[in-house]
Amino acid sequence: MFELDIEMLKEQGLQLVDSAKKTAQDLADKGKNKLDLLNQQARLSKAQRQLGALVYSLHKAGEENPALVEKYIDAVAEVEKAIEEIKAGMTEDERAEVEAQEADAAEDAPEQEQEEEIEEEPIQLRGETKICPVCKAEVDGDALFCNHCGAQL
Repeated sequence: MFELDIEMLKEQGLQLVDSAKKTAQDLADKGKNKLDLLNQQARLSKAQRQLGALVYSLHKAGEENPALVEKYIDAVAEVEKAIEEIKAGMTEDERAEVEAQEADAAEDAPEQEQEEEIEEEPIQLRGETKICPVCKAEVDGDALFCNHCGAQL
């Protein structure tokens, strides 16, 4: 007849549990990497918009503030570095998938090089503002630094 080997079944069960645990952990890590990457890409986009808005507002006011512009550039570089660190921690397959998604997104985006009609007045970003705690100037709600005194917000 059929004889059950309890120890063998126990060992096989433990191997299956370990395998399932490893697979679940791998999936969770991949998901976390992708989520972290998406969050950093959103931060990069926001920092780049803020830099552009700062440069535009300084130009429109006829002012220069190289130190403040440099702070924004440093903020953009910091986020770009974080993105590269996340990508470095991914497997080749994950990186290839992310790069394919980025390429698809770039193809779907409207051509940036095409000349477009520029509106007379700039579009207000979300209309949210806040007050700088240092100089009490009103600044955009998404700003990282005050565009009047340069204080970090």
